[in-house]
Amino acid sequence: MDDPKTQLSQLLQKQCGRALNKDDVVYLVSRYNQGSQYQAVVRLDCLDSREYAGEVCTDQKGAERSAAEQAVKSLEDALEALQKRKAGPDDRSAKRLKDDNGLDNPAVTPKTQLNSFVMKIVKRYLQKGETVYDCNKVGQQYQATVRLTALPGDWGEREWAGHLCSTKQKAEQSAAEEAYKDIQEDPELAAEAAKPKGGGKSKGKGKLPKGGGFGGYGDYGDFGDYGGYGAYGCYGGYRAYGMG
Repeated sequence: MDDPKTQLSQLLQKQCGRALNKDDVVYLVSRYNQGSQYQAVVRLDCLDSREYAGEVCTDQKGAERSAAEQAVKSLEDALEALQKRKAGPDDRSAKRLKDDNGLDNPAVTPKTQLNSFVMKIVKRYLQKGETVYDCNKVGQQYQATVRLTALPGDWGEREWAGHLCSTKQKAEQSAAEEAYKDIQEDPELAAEAAKPKGGGKSKGKGKLPKGGGFGGYGDYGDFGDYGGYGAYGCYGGYRAYGMG
């Protein structure tokens, strides 16, 4: 089986319709804890400079593979949804696969949108364990919840749940979309996300914070009924967290 970096290159070549050059995919690695741990971000300059961060690893190569794996998961999720849209024009998830110009954008998923927005709020990369998905089987379907412990105050203790879905991946995307929608609609969090990092000071593109770790950036928000911080709803006789 190809390693994640090779898989990522193959996916990007299909997406871009051409061979990649050395500037299309850039790995940025940060060392911390006295150099004993590494964490990488992969920046896809061939896809609007999108960035995905991997988990904390004990070596640089492992950190780069972890970042590539996060990017692959995100791209595969989006491509799967795009293929389903082509097979069924009524697929509502296809609405998320458009960029601002109305063009297909398979790199955007609810999970990538959610993580990106949370990072704008907290003004740093997310650390491992700060975005927690929990998926449970309900009959023949799956339902996932997500917690975002990096968020300030009570927000960091809340849990969002998505719709019942046919797969775990879809269930997690559903939970992420619900959380993203709820957080985005909060005026205080939206205002915080709009503030520039570092009080408006300029920063170099793609630079990483010194001496700090980050993670969970990997994959960046859908359904449900939140109705006031943890109300519960019901789906077909099974208890389901509502989020709406």
